[in-house]
Amino acid sequence: MLSRMRRQRYSLKREGKVANSWRGDRLPDIVRSMASRPRHEALRGLITELLREGFGAAFSELEHERYLVDNSGRIDVAWGATVIELKSDLRREERDVVARMPDYLADASRGSAPGRTTVGLATDGATLLAYTLDLGRLTSIGRYDVDVDHPERLLTWLEPLLSPVPEVMPTPIAVALAFGRYSLAFGRAHAQLQRLWSEVGDHPEVRLKRNLWDGLLRQVYGDDVGSDALFLQHTYLTILVKAIAARVLDLEIGDPAEMLSGRLLANEGIVGAVEADFFDWPLLATGGDDLVRSLAAETIRFRLRDVKVDVLKSLYESLIDPDERHDLGEYYTPDWLAARVVTAAISRPLEQRVLDPSCGSGTFLFHALRRLIEAGRQAGVPPAEIVETCADRVFGIDVHPVAVALARVTWLLALGDLVQDRPPTLSVPVYMGDSMQWNLRPLGASAEVLVDVPPNDPPLRIPAGLASDQHLFERALDELNRGLDTLAEPEAIRHAIALAGATTEDAAMLGQTFAQLKELYLDGRNHIWTFILRNLLRPVWLSHPDHRADVLIGNPPWIVYRHLSADMKERLREALRSYNLWVGGSLATQQDMCALFWARGAERYLRDGGVLALVLPYAALNAPVFAGMRDGGMERVRVAIIGGWGLERVWPIFGAQSGSSTTSTCVLFGERDRAGPPPTEFDRWVGVLPRRDASEAEAAEVLAHMRAAWPRPRTLLAASPYRTRFRNGASLFPRRFVLVEYAAAGRLQSRRDAPRLRGRVGSLDKRPWTGVEPPEGPVERIFVRRIALGESVAPYRVLDLVTGVVPMESGAILTAASADARGHRGLAAWLRDAETKWNEHSNKGVDGAPRMTLARSLNHLQKLVAQAARSPIRVLYTKAGTRLSACWLEDDDVIIDHKAYWSAANSLEEAAYVAAVLNTSIVLDRVKDLQPVGQRDPRDFDNLVWTLPIPEFDASEALHVDLAAAALHAAGIAARIELPDSAHFTAKRRAIRQTLVDDGVAETIERLVDALLPP
Repeated sequence: MLSRMRRQRYSLKREGKVANSWRGDRLPDIVRSMASRPRHEALRGLITELLREGFGAAFSELEHERYLVDNSGRIDVAWGATVIELKSDLRREERDVVARMPDYLADASRGSAPGRTTVGLATDGATLLAYTLDLGRLTSIGRYDVDVDHPERLLTWLEPLLSPVPEVMPTPIAVALAFGRYSLAFGRAHAQLQRLWSEVGDHPEVRLKRNLWDGLLRQVYGDDVGSDALFLQHTYLTILVKAIAARVLDLEIGDPAEMLSGRLLANEGIVGAVEADFFDWPLLATGGDDLVRSLAAETIRFRLRDVKVDVLKSLYESLIDPDERHDLGEYYTPDWLAARVVTAAISRPLEQRVLDPSCGSGTFLFHALRRLIEAGRQAGVPPAEIVETCADRVFGIDVHPVAVALARVTWLLALGDLVQDRPPTLSVPVYMGDSMQWNLRPLGASAEVLVDVPPNDPPLRIPAGLASDQHLFERALDELNRGLDTLAEPEAIRHAIALAGATTEDAAMLGQTFAQLKELYLDGRNHIWTFILRNLLRPVWLSHPDHRADVLIGNPPWIVYRHLSADMKERLREALRSYNLWVGGSLATQQDMCALFWARGAERYLRDGGVLALVLPYAALNAPVFAGMRDGGMERVRVAIIGGWGLERVWPIFGAQSGSSTTSTCVLFGERDRAGPPPTEFDRWVGVLPRRDASEAEAAEVLAHMRAAWPRPRTLLAASPYRTRFRNGASLFPRRFVLVEYAAAGRLQSRRDAPRLRGRVGSLDKRPWTGVEPPEGPVERIFVRRIALGESVAPYRVLDLVTGVVPMESGAILTAASADARGHRGLAAWLRDAETKWNEHSNKGVDGAPRMTLARSLNHLQKLVAQAARSPIRVLYTKAGTRLSACWLEDDDVIIDHKAYWSAANSLEEAAYVAAVLNTSIVLDRVKDLQPVGQRDPRDFDNLVWTLPIPEFDASEALHVDLAAAALHAAGIAARIELPDSAHFTAKRRAIRQTLVDDGVAETIERLVDALLPP
């Protein structure tokens, strides 16, 4: 423990001019020097200065080269309960650290104060690794790579370990560094949670909570994503945010159970901000109380009432592994965007009722509350009345249990100092519920809500009419709880609920539900159902006409149909059909869950004349799959689009959204019960932000605004006959199962008829295949084919081809079994290995089996067998990119990958003609506004080029013949250009284009195509 004098000295130094000067002038130099991995004594000097100036360590308190008690080694630097090991290069010496650190920590713990956790740091300057001992076992608790562009982040990362001083400003970066995935707090807590889970993970109540959590996540993501590791991460995060809620009110956390259940806040008159949920299970294990207390103590350093933005979403994103976050689509709305949408959508904040039906961490709720509070203050409304208005006007729902925990605390944080002026009872109106109401089932003239009971019990049934009456429903819940406490008979509970005001039918249904709850209670699977029922039925209450919103706002899930489980696919398809939004056919895989949020959200939660303001994929502005939303063709509810924002030129907003139809973004504004087409113009924002979570001031500085024509709708109608001739290449995935390189064959060498191959590992491989060992072995040469990738296509020239194993013979796709039956032993062994790994790692259906076989995946939509028929000349063009490239291929043995489109040509002249048209900037400019937009530029071409009236080649047309001749000339020039093997394919394409420009043939072709195509 630091002495009180040192606490005071450190606090004064932090706030004084000397500390500010050191941080601004000297700290950047220290971090730059550390990043260079300096020599041992130089690093010692830098660490010493960091401890003294950054954390107030007195020179006398620092011990250098301290011998262990048994003289078996020396600690480089020791300061209280912290030991520091200096290394030259941790990339080579981490194993040595792991071997020596347990002795250093054990030695330091002998002299540390009671209750003080001993922590070991190892550093070479560029990287810091943190360790502790957990029951005598060395546990890694954090890693930090120094950032020379942000030197202060080093102190922020070290602060939980070394700093006793509170009052840190809770910026998103500071909170993420203190509690995120690589923080010391998470490292320590995660190791303890794993130990606690091993103790109580099979407890009936704990298993029930985990299964219910898993079921909710399947609704969130449309697939099975739950794992024990994710459950532990969610437990950590929920404990943390509940502690933050208590700190907002300056409450001391004595009893962990009081904090986790919400009783601590309820005693202060705040209900709904914290509830007993799935994540209080650590209290059942030995040491669980201590874990909760230690996590709660970590939050004390932040000035939580000073938050300006939704800081908790940054904490969540920093906690989840980046690859896993990409797979789950876990990206929340930046504050600057949410604030702008709120301002545009909520014109009368003191009067309008606002609902975010997929509130996530509560970003939109935060800014809606801040807007309401500001309006109240300007109108002179008393503080207590402002808080009451907040609770009556700004609501949130989300089915994700952790998102709800975050959003509730975010709602509370948005009040700031007004939390002191709250009424005697303040209810936080953020609910864990399914706003899409998948569990609502028609029942005669009414409806019932079904609540799943894992693993295989019948669902609990709740009358929807009763659930829409909040007062009556709460009385019914009280009767259910009373009955469980006294083990009453179901008939007695039915009678009591009828006396409370329920209809005879509703009371009878709840009597049956109580009988099920009683069985669960006696089976030890209780203590969660009141929480489940109260929350999951809130959407029914909010959809009652008396409770609907004036403004529906937010960023609903972007999950496309092809990424859903089989069960969710069927549910989404039927739901979209009911609104006349199902397009089907070739567009079925692109149907998106966000369209259902637009339609069902308006129908069930929005008052007549109410406004929608949703952040959506950019494709909502012009893609055919969203046409029903735009043209007023929806059934069951009318919504007219009254405005839109194009954000496709703003970068970055989100990371790559998993399962979304595009990574670019728009905002659509609509009005219920109004008819009419979209406006002819929309607002476009353009600019590059300094970071994804830029502040409003930073966004205002770099974003330019303009009015632009509403994007031209994309269409499936082809204006060119070539549309039916061209098709996409084969889906050769996973890459490392198909693309290969020749393997070392040893002394006996490879057989000529069956060379030894190894699957090629590349930077474009995706999870989970990045961790799967590629196949290796001899394969019969007839199955070793050359493959043209998208990067193989350049203007008028084929670039490098790659080698692949293609299991196709006589127009049939072979499996391991069929290859073996045909006597292809090498291919059979290769496929047997690949199929085993595919079955283990590919996406599974509800029955646990792969959704499709490897053979079916390789031949998806018959794209591989379509290439079985040999074509002497084929035209190729790139599927995606910033520039369209096209060439022709005179080799009928090459297989075309899905990153290119291809068609057989009837003659060399036709191939040259088509390539000439596709390589022009005229064609590019005419389809650019139809392209989906990536993070920076327009992205996919696909069949968009054939929406132009490009005529089929006719040898009797002089213009066609001239274009073919010019293209053949261009191909001769392209073939003679020397392209370095080491050059990137984009550089090779640029070199070819520039050479064609210099020759003059590029301009000739542009002029001919301009004459070919009508203006």
